Amino acid sequence: MPSKWATVETAGDNVKKRVSTWPQKVSDVAKGEFNVNGDNNTIQETTSTADDKAYHQNAVVVAYLLVQHIMGAAQSTGYGNGSTKINVDPNSIKVILRVEEEGASQSCSVDSVSVVLESSTGTQRSIFYSLGEVLLILFSRHETITPQCRTTLLSRQESLNERHEGANCAADTFDSFQDTMQRALLFLDLEEGGGDTMMDDLYNLPEKRERTMTPSTFSTICANYPTLPMSVCRLIADVMEGTNGGVALTKTSFTSLEEVLEDLKRMMFEPNVFLHNPSDPKIDFGSRLYGREEETSTILSVVDGISSGQGSGALEIISVYGYSGSGKSFLVNQIGRYISTKGWIFLEGKFDRMKQSNAPISVMMSAFENYFVTLESIKCWGGSDDLSYCYKVATKITEALGPDGIDSLSRFIPSLNRLVGIEVTDNDRDGNHQSNIVRTGEESTMYEQRIEYLLCVLVDAILSVGRPILLLYDANTKCEGLVESEFLQKLLKHIADRASSREHLLFIECCGKQESEGLDTSTIASHDSVNVSRIDIGEFSKPALNDAISYALRLPPRVTAPLSEIIHIKTMGNILFVIQFMKSLEKSKMLTYNLSERQWVWDTDIVPLQRTSDSVAGLLMSKLLNLNKSVLDCLIMASCFGSQINMPIMELLDGLRGVTNIGKNLVIGVEEGILEKAGPLYMFSHNSLQRTVYEITPQNIRNQLHLDIGSTLISKSASAPQEVIEELFSVALSHINKSLPNGENGQSNEINLSPSQRGVFAKLNLKAGQKAISNSADFALAKFHLNAGMAFLPEQCWHDQYDLAFNLHIEYANVLLVQREYEELDTHCKVLLLKARCVEDQIKIHELLIAYLFRSGKFPEALEHVRSVLGTLGFPLPTTVDKDTVRAVLEALRNAASGFTPEQMRTFPLMTEEVPKQAMKIMGSVPILLTFSSPTFAAMIACQMTQLSIQHGLCAESAVAFGNLGFAINSVLQDFNCGYAMGNLGLAIFQRFKSNTLILKTYVPIFGFLKSWKEPLQSCSEGLCYAVHEGSLAGDRGSVFLAKAVLNRHLLVNGCKLSELRMKQESLCREMMYNKQEKKFGAFFYQSLGDLYTILSLIGEPDDRVASIFISREECEKALLENYSSTKNTSVLQLFYYHRFIQSFAVRDFETALNYCEEYDKLGSGIIARITDVATVFFSGVIGFVLARKSKQDGMLDIGEHRRMQLQMWADHGSKWNAENKALLLQAEKYYTTGNLDQAKASYEASVKSAREHKFINEEALAYELYGIFRVETGHLENGKELLRKAQSLYAEWGAMKKASEVFPLILDILPNTDILGNVSHMVSQGVEPDKVLQTVSDSTQY
Repeated sequence: MPSKWATVETAGDNVKKRVSTWPQKVSDVAKGEFNVNGDNNTIQETTSTADDKAYHQNAVVVAYLLVQHIMGAAQSTGYGNGSTKINVDPNSIKVILRVEEEGASQSCSVDSVSVVLESSTGTQRSIFYSLGEVLLILFSRHETITPQCRTTLLSRQESLNERHEGANCAADTFDSFQDTMQRALLFLDLEEGGGDTMMDDLYNLPEKRERTMTPSTFSTICANYPTLPMSVCRLIADVMEGTNGGVALTKTSFTSLEEVLEDLKRMMFEPNVFLHNPSDPKIDFGSRLYGREEETSTILSVVDGISSGQGSGALEIISVYGYSGSGKSFLVNQIGRYISTKGWIFLEGKFDRMKQSNAPISVMMSAFENYFVTLESIKCWGGSDDLSYCYKVATKITEALGPDGIDSLSRFIPSLNRLVGIEVTDNDRDGNHQSNIVRTGEESTMYEQRIEYLLCVLVDAILSVGRPILLLYDANTKCEGLVESEFLQKLLKHIADRASSREHLLFIECCGKQESEGLDTSTIASHDSVNVSRIDIGEFSKPALNDAISYALRLPPRVTAPLSEIIHIKTMGNILFVIQFMKSLEKSKMLTYNLSERQWVWDTDIVPLQRTSDSVAGLLMSKLLNLNKSVLDCLIMASCFGSQINMPIMELLDGLRGVTNIGKNLVIGVEEGILEKAGPLYMFSHNSLQRTVYEITPQNIRNQLHLDIGSTLISKSASAPQEVIEELFSVALSHINKSLPNGENGQSNEINLSPSQRGVFAKLNLKAGQKAISNSADFALAKFHLNAGMAFLPEQCWHDQYDLAFNLHIEYANVLLVQREYEELDTHCKVLLLKARCVEDQIKIHELLIAYLFRSGKFPEALEHVRSVLGTLGFPLPTTVDKDTVRAVLEALRNAASGFTPEQMRTFPLMTEEVPKQAMKIMGSVPILLTFSSPTFAAMIACQMTQLSIQHGLCAESAVAFGNLGFAINSVLQDFNCGYAMGNLGLAIFQRFKSNTLILKTYVPIFGFLKSWKEPLQSCSEGLCYAVHEGSLAGDRGSVFLAKAVLNRHLLVNGCKLSELRMKQESLCREMMYNKQEKKFGAFFYQSLGDLYTILSLIGEPDDRVASIFISREECEKALLENYSSTKNTSVLQLFYYHRFIQSFAVRDFETALNYCEEYDKLGSGIIARITDVATVFFSGVIGFVLARKSKQDGMLDIGEHRRMQLQMWADHGSKWNAENKALLLQAEKYYTTGNLDQAKASYEASVKSAREHKFINEEALAYELYGIFRVETGHLENGKELLRKAQSLYAEWGAMKKASEVFPLILDILPNTDILGNVSHMVSQGVEPDKVLQTVSDSTQY
C-alpha cells in the first residue's frame, strides 16, 4: 500500500470555491449551515491511519481534479472523437497534488497523472471502466484490485458490451418487467397465492436464470470493499458501466464525464448527504432551502448594503408573495437565521389564524418581547461588544420613553423593564387595575394612539443604536375578516422619516399570492427614503424539485430525475404537496428503502398509478382520513386551538368526547409529520395542515366542540399547573366564543345554553374585552370579546341585566370609535340611546357621537350635539353666539377672574359634583382646531368652562378653560396683559392635575399665543416642543398635528435653521397625509403644505420633489380657496394670504406683498395676536418706509409709522426681547425716510445688535441688508459692501440660500449711475463673484 494516497495539503474549500455556481453565503443559507467557521465540510490533512470519513472527503476532491485533468488531456490531444479509445492504466497512475501559492491564498491542482492515449477503432467506453478502477484504488487505498474482483468486474463489463453492441437489452428489459410486476402486484394487493405463482413462473424463465448468475458491478464492489460508503460503490459502479455515447447501459450508468463531475461535486459540497452512509434511512428534506438561490441572492444583496453602509440609506421593504406551501416563510426564516450569525438580529411577527389577538400591534409587541429576551441572553453570554450594545439600547430607550413610557410599554412587553432596570409595581402588572380600564371613547382613542406612538419611539430608539434588524411580518396565517390596523404603515413611515433608524432595518412581509393580501405599501413607497421591492415565490421548477428530492433521498440528481419528473406533474412543484405526496408513496410501498443497496428505490412505471388530489388540501385530507380514528380525533381537537397547542392545557381534555391518550396520539402526529414538538408545545407543521384538520368537522359540530372544550377547561382549571392558569382561562373563553355561529351577533339556535350560562359568558367577555384594551391595547381582540359578549346576552337582558348589557354595548361603541368604524358606530349609538335608562348613560353615548363627528370633520353637527348635551345637563349656551355676545361675556369674566393668582389656583376648591364634571368633560373634548375654525363658538365654550370652574371648583379641564379664555381675551378684547395672566392661571391648574392627555389643549393657546406677549419666542417654542413630546406620549395625535404646525410657524419667525425646519415641516405633512382618514385635518393639511412651500421659496429649492410626494403649490392653494369657499373659515384664507405675503416680501416684490398684507388684515384684527401677525406687522412696516422713499406713494409713511408704533408698544409693555430689534429697525427706516441720516445709522446698528443678542439670525440678516442698502444709497459704497456681505453670510447661515444669492444684485436697484447698469447686470447674470461686481461698481461710481 502506498504511504499516502489522496493527500491534500491545503483546504479543499479553494476547489469548492472554483466550481461553486453561487456565492458561498447563498450556499450557506440554502444548506442551513450558518457556523461557517466550523464548517464540517472542510477537507483536512489525512494520514494512512486517519479517519475514513476525512479520507473519503479528501479522495472526492482528488477524484474531481483527476476527472477534470483527464477531460482536459483528451481535449488538448485531439482524442475526443468517436474513433478514439482512451485507456487509463491504474497500475502506472500516480496522483500527486502540488500546492500553489496565489498571493495570500493556497490552491491545489493535479501535478502529474499518467494517461495513456491510444488510437483505436473501438468505442470510448473503456475510459469509464479504466477510470472506475482508478477511483476504486483511490477510495479504497489499495495498490491494485484483487484478481478475483477484477475478473468478476470484467465479466460484467463484457456482458454489458455484448448486450450493447448487439442492441439486445432483453435482460435489462426483463429486469424492468420483473420489477414492475412485483410492484404492481404489491400495489394491487392480489389474493394470497396468485401473485406468488406468477412470480415463480417469471423466475423460472431460462433467460432470467442465466442472468442471475452474474453479479452486478455494484454488488461486487460492495462485497469486496465493505468499508466503502454505498454512495462511492454506486459511483464507481456507474462509472465502470458508463459510456460516452449518450445511451446508458444500465438505468444509473453515466453517459458523460460531465455527469461524473456533477456527482463528485455533490459529494464535495454535501458529504454528509451524498458521500457518507446515512445513519437514519428516512426521507428527509432537512433544513435545506431548495431552488431559491436567486431569491436568496436578491435579499442578501439588500442585507449587504445595509451591513456595509453602502446601500441607499433608505428603509428597505421587501414583499414576498406566494401560494400557501410555496416556502415563503421558510425562505426568510432561513436567511434570518443565517444573518443572525453575522451580527444581525432577526425578529418575527406571526399571526395565528385561530387566535383573536392578531392585531398587528400585538404581533409586533410579541416580536419585540422576543427581542428583549434575546438581549437578556446576550447580556449573559455575549462579549464586550454585545454588552456595550445592550447598554446603549437601554440608554436610548430610557431617554426616548422616560419612566412613564417604559412603565406603560412594560405591561405589553414585560422583558423591557428588565433591560432598563425599572421595576413595575404590582398594580401596574395587574391588567384589571381600575386606573387602566378605559372609560370613554375619546380616552380609548388616545390610549391606542399613545401605545402606538410609544412602540414607534421604542423601535426608533432600538434602531438608532446601529445594529441591523430583520423584521419579518408573516401574514400567511392572517384571518380573513380580521380588522387590519394601520399601525404597521404608521410604524414604517415613522422609521422612514428618521435617517438614523431607517438605514438599520430590513422589513420583510410574507403574504398570499394576491397583492390585496399584503401590506398596502402605496403610500409608503411614495416616500423618497423607502425602497419597496417584490419577490414572487413560484412553485418549484423541475430542476429545483429534482434537487430537493435528490437531497431527501440522498441520491444523485441524475438518478432521481425520472421520479422527480413524475412528482412534478402530480404536485405542480408545490413543496408542501411534494412532501406529502412522497410520504404517501412510502406508505403505499411504491417508494422503499433497499437495505442491501442502502438506498431508496422505486419504479417509474408504478409511481404514476398513485392516486392524488388536485390540491394540497385534498392530499392532506386523504392522508388524514387514513389515520387511526383516535389519532384523528385528537388532532381535530388540537386544531381547535390554532397552530400551537400547550400540552398541559390539552391534557385536561383527556376523556372529552371519547378522546383519550392525548399525549400518545400527539406523538403519532409528530411521527406522521403533521405536528412538530418543542418542549411542552406542539405546533402544526404548516398552517395548511391545521386548517385542513380543522375543517374536517362540519361547522355546526365544531361550534359545539368549541363550547365543550371551553367549558371543560374552566371546570378543570383547579387541576391545571399554576403557570398556565391565565392562559387557560383566555383559551377557554376563546373556545366558548367560537361556539357562536360564524362569530355573529344574535341568538344561536345551534347551541343550547341557559340564561344563566349566557349571562356568565357575557360577563366573562366584558372583562376580557376591557383587559385586552388595558393590557395590550388590542382593540381587535376587545371587539371580538365584546361582540361575543353581546351575542351571549339573554333575551331579557335589558330588563334583567341592564348594567351588563349597557356596559358591553358602550365598550363596544368605544372600540368602534377607535377603529374608525363610524357608520356602524352611528347606528349602534342611536339604537343604544333608545335603551339607555338614565341621563348619565345617555351622556356617555353622546360623548361618543360628539367625538366621532369631530373626527369625521362634521363640525356643525358636533357643535349641535355639544349644545344639546350642555342644555340637558343644565348649562346651556346662549341661543345666539355672535361677536357682541362673546365680547360682553368676556368682559364680565375678565373682571371676575382678574383677581385670581397662580398661587390661589393651586389651592382652589375642587369640582365634586358629577353633572358639572360631565359638562366640563364634554366641552373639554372640543378639539383645538375649533379655536381656528369657529373662534366665536370656541370663545363661548371657554367662557362656559371658566364659569363652571369658578362656581363649582376646579377639574383637569379647567386648565384648558383658562388657557382658551386668555386667547379669546387677546383676540377679542386685545387685552394682552390679562390674556397672559389667564394663561398663567391655566398653567398653574395644569401643574396641579398633571393630566398629560390635556397638555396640548392647554399649552398650545398659552405657549403658542399668550406667552409670546411677555416672554422670549424661543422659550415659547421650547414649551410647545415639550408639549408636543408629552402629548405624543399621551396619545393625543389630533392635537399633536396642530401643535406641530403652530410650533413650526414659531420656529420660522424665530430664525430656526431652514434646512432643519424644512425636514420638520415635510415630516408633519407626511403624518397628516398618512392620517388622511381623519377628515378634520383636511384644511389644516393644506395650510401646513403651504407652510412647506413657503420654506422652499426661502431656501430656493424647486417644488418638484415636494409636489411629487404631495400635490403642487398651485393645487394646494386651490384646495385652500375651495375649503374657504365651503366653510367660510377665515383662518384658512388668512393663512393663504400670509404665505403669499412672505414669498413676495422675500423677493422684494413690495407692492404685491403689501396687497396680500391688506387682505390678511381684513380677515383679522390687525393686531399681534398670532405668530403670523408678528411677520406681517414687521415686514409691512419695512415695506411702508421703503415704498415711501422709492415711489412717494401717499399713505406709505403712515403704514410704516403705524407698524412701528405697534412694535414699540410691544417692546415697552410686552416683551423687549421679541420686539426691540424690530422696532429699532423700523425706527431706522423712518429716520432714513425723513432724512435723519445720523439717527438712522445709530438705529440700524442698535437693531443689528439687538437681533444678535436676542438670537434672531433672520432679522439680523434683514437689518444688515437694509443697513447696507442705506449706506450704499447714501454714498458709502465700501461700508455698504461689507454690510451686504454680512447679510449674505447670515442669510446663508439661516439657510435662505435664494435670499443670500439675491443680496448683491440689489445693487442694480440702488446705483444712481445708469451708464454702468448694463455692465453690472451682465456680470450678475454670468455668475461673477459678488466682490468683483462690487469692485466694478466702486471703480465706476463717485460719491
